[in-house]
Amino acid sequence: MINTCKILSYCFKSLIFLSVIIANQDWDEVQIESVQLLQKYIQIDSSNPPGDVTEAINWLADLCEKNKISYQTFTVDEDPRRMHLLAEIKGKNSSLKPLLLLNHVDVVPADVDAWSVDPFSGVIKDGIIYGRGALDMKSLGMMQLISLILLKREGWIPERTVKFLAVADEEILGEYGVQWMIKNHWDLLDPEWVWDEGGIGSTDSFPGMDVFAIAVAQKKSFWVELEVNGISGHGSRPFDGYPNQVLATSLSKIVNWETPIEINPVIEEMLFRIGSNKGGIEGFVMKNINNPIIHYLFSNSLSEKSTTVNAMIRNTVSLTKVNSGYKTNIIPEYASAALDIRLLPDTSPESFLLDLKEVVNDDRLEFIPKRVPLNNFISNWDSKFFKVVSNELSEKKPNAVVIPFMTIGGTDSQFFQAKGVDCYGIIPVLVNESDIQTMHGIDERISIQNYMFGIKVAYNSIKKTCEEN
Repeated sequence: MINTCKILSYCFKSLIFLSVIIANQDWDEVQIESVQLLQKYIQIDSSNPPGDVTEAINWLADLCEKNKISYQTFTVDEDPRRMHLLAEIKGKNSSLKPLLLLNHVDVVPADVDAWSVDPFSGVIKDGIIYGRGALDMKSLGMMQLISLILLKREGWIPERTVKFLAVADEEILGEYGVQWMIKNHWDLLDPEWVWDEGGIGSTDSFPGMDVFAIAVAQKKSFWVELEVNGISGHGSRPFDGYPNQVLATSLSKIVNWETPIEINPVIEEMLFRIGSNKGGIEGFVMKNINNPIIHYLFSNSLSEKSTTVNAMIRNTVSLTKVNSGYKTNIIPEYASAALDIRLLPDTSPESFLLDLKEVVNDDRLEFIPKRVPLNNFISNWDSKFFKVVSNELSEKKPNAVVIPFMTIGGTDSQFFQAKGVDCYGIIPVLVNESDIQTMHGIDERISIQNYMFGIKVAYNSIKKTCEEN
């Protein structure tokens, strides 16, 4: 007589053994497939402008279809070139909000003549993949999607749903991109956490140590135009108070205005962790930078370390456009300029504009806000997701320091943060400053070694974040 209990026990053990075998990835095989996929993705020109991402979205949809990952696409009626894809692996516990893997499909244009290779070839040279989007941010999109593909092949069923959202238009502020998805399909999103770009691992941004910077906040982009209207005249007869004179005097005051240094909670925590690792007098100063005496004595020297550090500890104003005149010998009746203002999370645009007007102190100048930020949110760096990703990075690079970070640029996370969602920006690679400079620059690139490191971090982080506690 057959012993049913023994058979069931054997089957159960076999299933466990099989699941372990399936879950134990052949990373050499994964690398071959993953590199080919990133090359193909780079070869799809999704430059913005013009921002036509239909081919790229349809290619991502085909990948999901082949790997039996549930997905849907969305086309923006106002501009059908703008499309989005939302895919998911559904979790067992519908009461848990999903982890959202966010990435943008569009890339900035590339000057073919300035590059050493075709920017849309995805060519590999000396183990490095070149192409527009290699870092910003098709590589992270592939890290996220390939992780889902691998997990789907394992038959993985998470406790928490994980969603993958690929959007258009990030490079031009996302009106028909993530903003459109949030406005029209929030019920399909509503995440617990968002994993986006914004931070990166660097070998030399902080001398003497490897650092993974996970963005939990970002400076707010506040665009203001200045206008002066007045009387025109002949260039040979200048008079006091003509528009160009008023504008030039005002702009001189603005660009020479040294805004005060403010160490917000993100930067304080960032400096504390770096200081703890660095040690010595410099480390002590970093760890205690908000002490009134240390702040008074050392904050200015801190701001002088680099333009990036300076931008992280104060509100900044950049003069980006000046427009006036139509003939050399005519004094024009109109002059204008544009300011790109980046505000710290706790600075309101209204209060900063009052300060700016006080600096200029000239009623003849009109200030016209053109883009007013709504976000003042800082994500929690004590969350499960932040801890999981931090642990993964630390395990793989034990000598690196993982820090919360405030990006001085803008990402799509700002629109989720404006709704109170904890967002985290990290491309899990370890690169140097010269590589980082290729984002939006020439010869953008990522090494295969870094790319595969990122896939493994993404794979493990997604799995551990969405499994049972």
